[in-house]
Amino acid sequence: MKKHLRSLSLFTALSLLSTGCSSLQSTNESNTEKAPTHKETVSQENYTWTTDHVHIGTRWQPFGGFPKYNAEDAKRPIIAQNSSYAQFWINWNAAEPHEKNTDYKNHLSGYLQTIEQAVDACVANGLKVEFVHWHTPAWASVNGEAGSQSSKPGLYKEFVTRLATHFKGRVHAYQLSHEANLEHMINEGDMNYLMNEIFIEGSKAIRTVYGDEPVLISTSGCSPCEPCNPLKGLKGRGGEAVNDYYDQIIANDELMSLVDALNLNVTDHSDGYGRMDGKYLESTWGNFDLVRKKLDAAGYTNKQILSSESWVVWDDGDNAFDVNGDGLKNEVDAYEKTLTILGKCLERGLNTANLPWSDNSSGWSMGLTKRRDYSGRVKQLDPSLVVAANDGGSDVITKKIILAGHEDKFKIMDAKNNVFTIDNYINPADPNHLHYYIWKWYSQLSSGNDEVIRHAMANEHKNHITLLGPAFTGNERYRISTYNRTKKSFTVLIYASAATGKIWTDLTIPATIQTGIHSNNGSHEIDFRGEGFADGAKFMATITTKDISKKDGSDVDKKIINTAAQEVKDGKLKVRIPVLNKFTHVEFKLSE
Repeated sequence: MKKHLRSLSLFTALSLLSTGCSSLQSTNESNTEKAPTHKETVSQENYTWTTDHVHIGTRWQPFGGFPKYNAEDAKRPIIAQNSSYAQFWINWNAAEPHEKNTDYKNHLSGYLQTIEQAVDACVANGLKVEFVHWHTPAWASVNGEAGSQSSKPGLYKEFVTRLATHFKGRVHAYQLSHEANLEHMINEGDMNYLMNEIFIEGSKAIRTVYGDEPVLISTSGCSPCEPCNPLKGLKGRGGEAVNDYYDQIIANDELMSLVDALNLNVTDHSDGYGRMDGKYLESTWGNFDLVRKKLDAAGYTNKQILSSESWVVWDDGDNAFDVNGDGLKNEVDAYEKTLTILGKCLERGLNTANLPWSDNSSGWSMGLTKRRDYSGRVKQLDPSLVVAANDGGSDVITKKIILAGHEDKFKIMDAKNNVFTIDNYINPADPNHLHYYIWKWYSQLSSGNDEVIRHAMANEHKNHITLLGPAFTGNERYRISTYNRTKKSFTVLIYASAATGKIWTDLTIPATIQTGIHSNNGSHEIDFRGEGFADGAKFMATITTKDISKKDGSDVDKKIINTAAQEVKDGKLKVRIPVLNKFTHVEFKLSE
């Protein structure tokens, strides 16, 4: 039985120029539903994060005992300029290793002190912050062991209450678990424990703490890992178990009334390129489609799917994949994987996406950027482990290592598992990995600390991103649009794998926020529909079209084109892109 649309709780304040196109235009305009009338945009600096907002950001795990290093990381462009939000994994076992650490006033753990420093840096930069919870301390687990264990009744609720109370006003979103469909993530737990103790009681606890202050709550990403044992209470394994996981979540009325969104792993591994059964899931974007169809069938068109853990492996490790068939596993593969995974998911309607900010000592190599020797101590201890950076800043560390101890007196230890070296770097002196430049291109959708919401969608009736002309061609093509409420401008990103930068295409989008199927559909307390440019207003477009080098991430054949001012007509913004290259950014803004 279909459920009626639910409103998200606690959200109180967030002419085509060529010929031969008239049939498409008349088809789009045949619907008699009245479009939203234009209304003025009012954006606040401390805006409410809703599921209509678009965020491209980073997963930041600051280093314990390295406050100066973390402060320098916060200044890097990836966090200070390009990200609109930061996701932090909160390990309960590290946050409260002993019962005394539940007293945040007198015994705040060093781990939470490190997290707090990073959160405050993000808030100072105007970023939104999200916490993802996982693991359990020994004193709180049912079997007395620390790590991926289920907790004693009521203790998880008490933990999230403490955490939310401490970070209220600085943390804007919470994911309640991590890959919770896998047995080894919640040993001695089952689906009833997950849904009741973690999702339902955890949601209630956070909402009680936040009261009238808005907060966004979601569930957990999940991995269709075929070799992994599923959580007890799930049917089958791998993709089949994921299918059942979402069925059970969506069928739980109380749970769905408490959360604002479900979650999706956005990765290149078991649910991206690689190991999955193919029957239920063939890719990350196939996972998105599976969940979206289930939500729609149950009447939850207002519930979004948000990114949970995300990564792209860039080296030649065991869990890397040669996706371009050149016989190598390297940073070029990471470039192509990032382009495809983010493009396919964002175009489908994923409104948040993040990738890890930097390399660390993890067994997987997935940082967007490389570690830097901010204090010079690595060079002092072993000069062979650094090279001069091409931006003139601190040296780049050239190997996966462990810096054991405090930042002023650490020792260098060898890392284990898939240890990369300078030979794995495509450009050793570049502080960033190659796929950073693809992530950075997509990050233009959310514009740093500006307030940005989803706009038109590819192939969504009366809310369409129309591209007509010979240049928009190739086997891989994406078109994604957002509206910047801070700057009162529209952004469109266009990727066309066979574009040459020599011929034209025409772009048309709605001039105001329209009623969408999943975003801006009128089901939320904050209604953005009608915002944008009124008929008769004068606008201009700035078109930046280029290729991005697979050798060093630099711009290739970049052209910037400013169009003449023209008038909004029939609720449309229309512009000819005279030359379209593979990567194109179009910004529409009102002319002076």
